[in-house]
Amino acid sequence: MTKLSTWDHLEFNNTHGGLFLTYTNKNGARVAAALRRVFPQPGVLYAQSIELIEAGPMEGSIICQTPKTFSISCGELPESGTNDQAGIAGVWYADNGDIILHAPRGAVRIVANDIELISTGVPSEDFDQGHVSIFANGDLRSVTNNIKMRAADVGGISAENQVVMTSTNKVLLQGETKVDEGHDVTTVLSSYGSGSKTPFQWIESIKKLTESIRSITN
Repeated sequence: MTKLSTWDHLEFNNTHGGLFLTYTNKNGARVAAALRRVFPQPGVLYAQSIELIEAGPMEGSIICQTPKTFSISCGELPESGTNDQAGIAGVWYADNGDIILHAPRGAVRIVANDIELISTGVPSEDFDQGHVSIFANGDLRSVTNNIKMRAADVGGISAENQVVMTSTNKVLLQGETKVDEGHDVTTVLSSYGSGSKTPFQWIESIKKLTESIRSITN
């Protein structure tokens, strides 16, 4: 890659910080202007700086970095407040592309009176959009007053081992109910003589067990 010209480089600084015009950063991009601390804190990787990228990698971007806290405070007098809404105190708008919050060795916390996750995409054959996805290596935990979930078409809960539904009062199932028993032959007789199976259900279980044994021996 050809090195970008910086013949008109200027800088205005003292021993603490300064304004730097037209230079190339470590990624090879030309910076039009930057505010930067001259001597970063010893032993850290990130300088304290704000760079306006003019050409090269990430052209048109603004890059901010700091070795410690990046703090933004606003909203003392938000606009468009009503009795129902607190008003607009901040907007981060991306015309195209994704917005990523990444904390590889920390947590991302969103704290507010109300939190809304709204997906405006429309699922279709051409575009897989309009979803809210949650992926976790550990537990998905929820502690709340009530849980209300409604699906326009199909609602499903599945697990590799077992699904447990408990209540200190009652469990209510409404609508037409269909129960499909498992196919593991090793557990067919584990609760023989107890439980809620009817004689007809036990006959079907024994039939399944017999067919499974035949399929193994044949």
